[in-house]
Amino acid sequence: MRIGILDANRKTSRPGECWGCKNRIEVKELHAVVILRYGKVQQSLFKLAAAQGRARSKKAGFKYRRLHLKDCLGTWLVAIYTYRSEARSQRKGRPQGSSQLPQMSDEDRLVRKRLVRRKAATLRLILKEEDDQRLAVLVGRMKSLDRQMDIDVIENMARRSESTTRLLNQKIRRVMELPDGHR
Repeated sequence: MRIGILDANRKTSRPGECWGCKNRIEVKELHAVVILRYGKVQQSLFKLAAAQGRARSKKAGFKYRRLHLKDCLGTWLVAIYTYRSEARSQRKGRPQGSSQLPQMSDEDRLVRKRLVRRKAATLRLILKEEDDQRLAVLVGRMKSLDRQMDIDVIENMARRSESTTRLLNQKIRRVMELPDGHR
């Protein structure tokens, strides 16, 4: 997990305050500066403030923490890592109702997931197979799985290379061109 840019600095002009323990960082004392917000985010916040008519300095949107190197940096890193990983696990993917599929019950979702996985396994078998008889059986299985699914798999979201897609289409076409006695 990327937390920020870590710099080791010495205070030059006046004392500062440690973010962790709230004690002073004296002039010429070595300490850590962790830069949390920079680059594109900083630029977008600067532009937003300018559009709202607020005067901002060059460091607008810049977010950093000064910390003692000995204990405060380690404690702060563990706390931030724990906070961010818990927040990430609580979010768990897409917000409710924003998927490309319509709302489904848990049972329907489970059935669809199993059908999609079976179809993917069948497609992998089709890619490996060279025997026309076996290909005909596999293509028939794939078509029956397609009929069982209420909503087709979104082709743009299926992660397949162009060469894989081309090979699949060739094999399916080859099966369709077989005489009926061999299918």
